Amino acid sequence: MSGTYTVVRTLGRADAAHDILEELPEWFGIDRFTHEYVEAAAKFPNYVAVAAPEHAPPGASGAKPALGPDGGSIAPEDALGVLLLDQRYPTSAEVHLLAVRRKHHRAGIGRTLLNHVENDLRAQGVQLLSVKTLGPSASDPGFDRTRAFYTACGFQPVEEFPDLWADDPCLLMVKAL
Repeated sequence: MSGTYTVVRTLGRADAAHDILEELPEWFGIDRFTHEYVEAAAKFPNYVAVAAPEHAPPGASGAKPALGPDGGSIAPEDALGVLLLDQRYPTSAEVHLLAVRRKHHRAGIGRTLLNHVENDLRAQGVQLLSVKTLGPSASDPGFDRTRAFYTACGFQPVEEFPDLWADDPCLLMVKAL
């Protein structure tokens, strides 16, 4: 990716999540699940990667754009990636969704989103971060890359649940913070 980006924590940006998921049908092509992710984006904390303004002065790549609490000044098409965080307990949290626009894959955006989340969680005393993804017993090259990404980010596989999801095996991965 050329240029720079920043991560903004927002609430309720279902439009940005929907826009990104529409570009990734091989991962999020089942309408029922896409709808569930969009609903989750409306209620879970959202971490959104946004391109830094082109007119920013040199060295200002980390400057955050001016935003309201819902990130309303970010147009959905300006979101490069989104992470939804589900925290049900004070000491643990789950990456509910992590999606990056296809043209920005392998540019460090997913890793940067995770780093921001992890830093925020550590500051709150959270000790464990988990993610669920398609298990390795279901052969799928896209999800092979997904599992490799999470492994490279320090997540470890815990267990594959063959019946947690209706038609697909679910792999639980965790990372100590």
